[in-house]
Amino acid sequence: MAVALAPGADQNGLATMLADLVRQNLEAKPHKTADFFALAGSVARIAIVAVDVDVALTLSFEPGGKLTVHDGIVGIPDVTVRGPSEAIMALSNLPLATPLGLPIPRRGDHEAARAVGTVLRAMRQSKLHTYGLLFHPILVARLTRVMSIHG
Repeated sequence: MAVALAPGADQNGLATMLADLVRQNLEAKPHKTADFFALAGSVARIAIVAVDVDVALTLSFEPGGKLTVHDGIVGIPDVTVRGPSEAIMALSNLPLATPLGLPIPRRGDHEAARAVGTVLRAMRQSKLHTYGLLFHPILVARLTRVMSIHG
C-alpha cells in the first residue's frame, strides 16, 4: 500500500493534506485497507475541485494498492467532487456508522456536528456537487470510508 504525490503535487496544499489524511487513516485504522485496495483494484480516478481557492487535484487509485495524488485534473475522472474548500474538508469529518446511513453526529461530538452543518449548508445552497455519484455509488462509499477520520 502506497500513497504518493505526483511531481508538482507537493505545491498543491490540498493535495498534500489529502495524501497525509489517507496515510494517517490507513495507519491508524487498518480495517480501512480493504476499501483502499478495492478502490485500487477498480482503477478509480476521483477529481476534487475547491472552487473558492481555485485548486484541483486527482486521486488515481491503481492496482497493487497504490494511490497517486496529482495536481489538477488528470485524465477523465470517474467521480468529481466540486465545492468550497471548507465543505470538501468537512466531508472527512462526517460520521459514518449511523442509523439509516444518515450523517448524524453522536451527542457531544461538536466537531462532527459542525461538519454535518457545513456539508448540508453547501449542498442546500447548491455549492457542493458530486458528479458521477449516480453511476459510481460504491466507489463514492469506499472513498468516503477511506477519507473519513471516523470508523
